[in-house]
Amino acid sequence: MLTTHNDEQLIAACASNEAWAWDAIVDRHKRLVYAVALRSGLVREDAADVFQVVFIALLEHLHTLRSPQGLAAWLITTTKRESWRWLRRREREDVQPEGDVASAAAAEQWNSAGPDDSVLADQALVHAALEELHERCRALLRLLYLDSSAPSYGAISRKFGIPRGSVGPTRARCL
Repeated sequence: MLTTHNDEQLIAACASNEAWAWDAIVDRHKRLVYAVALRSGLVREDAADVFQVVFIALLEHLHTLRSPQGLAAWLITTTKRESWRWLRRREREDVQPEGDVASAAAAEQWNSAGPDDSVLADQALVHAALEELHERCRALLRLLYLDSSAPSYGAISRKFGIPRGSVGPTRARCL
């Protein structure tokens, strides 16, 4: 589902019991949550369970979010914490994969995702991080790193109305 609504608008629509808004939130952030869980060291099945727990927590706490603009950051933090809990629980239960067979199966499972899934997960993390930035930094970094025309520092300085020598330091602060 493609929506032009921002997270704040979607959260407000969820508060008004608009089912489409919840679907849009999940659709927009599903790759981010799943990628964070996988990067935390979980296997796919555990990452899927953490995914469900995180979105249930979001549904329960949607009305208490202090900053709807920070939804992606909330999801990242919650997913990391839940993933760590999941890993600790696994260690306590001593349900770690045994021997080379389980390790090979886990490696095969991870590799079956292919480079495209990994790249998509990284892209989701980058875009979520960009959304957390102030508009000016977000626009600058998109121009520098995501714009296929690769504008020069001179063009960027004219666009932002800053001296050419300030583009690099501004970029560094934004990063």
